[in-house]
Amino acid sequence: MNIGIIQPYSNGFLEVVPESDYWQIAAIHINGQAYCPTPRLYRSEKVALAKATQIYDWLADHEGEISGGGYYCSELKLILWQQPKVS
Repeated sequence: MNIGIIQPYSNGFLEVVPESDYWQIAAIHINGQAYCPTPRLYRSEKVALAKATQIYDWLADHEGEISGGGYYCSELKLILWQQPKVS
């Protein structure tokens, strides 16, 4: 049983989880912050990780634009939510 993948990337990591025969991006972690994209299903782990990488790269360039709530990214056509840090 596969419970998901945590893939190191740059200064953070990517989380993808299986959903039946598909994969979903659970979170993108960058600079100690977690961001969750609009839930979408991808046909394979490889496709989900490629999209998560694209989101991470966008976040690296635009991290300051997201603060505490949701942010619609027109370039990627999805909403990103910043998860608060757990103490």
